Amino acid sequence: MLMNEVLELQTGQVAFISSLMAGFAVSIAVQIIRGYTSGRVADICILNFILTALLFLVALYIDVTLILRLVGVTEFSDALLTSISHIRSIGTSAATLAVFLFIASIGLMGWLQDRLVGILSTSFALIAFVLMWYSRSLITGLAI
Repeated sequence: MLMNEVLELQTGQVAFISSLMAGFAVSIAVQIIRGYTSGRVADICILNFILTALLFLVALYIDVTLILRLVGVTEFSDALLTSISHIRSIGTSAATLAVFLFIASIGLMGWLQDRLVGILSTSFALIAFVLMWYSRSLITGLAI
């Protein structure tokens, strides 16, 4: 099972998604700032998107650095696989937290428009959050 960590790492999927999502988060924060939107909700949205971008960059850094460190390695001891798994769990946790913050931030953005849009965007974000959390628990519970 630990070898799957190496195989997934080599595909670069987490690094690609993390870099893409970090860009989205920063772009949205900049758009809020550019729109001269002010107030508590706007401040929270900006800070959430900034934190989201930074967490995705942590995940990106970990995956890219591990990929570069492991180039050419063909034999993986159990100790090395355990270390890789531990390090990747930090990056995966950062990316997972970032995804949930991204959803929460999108839900908050509706409140920048008006009450109805705020209620709807929060409801949609809550549905997305529940679906992702439920899916994550099913995926984590797979017997592999």
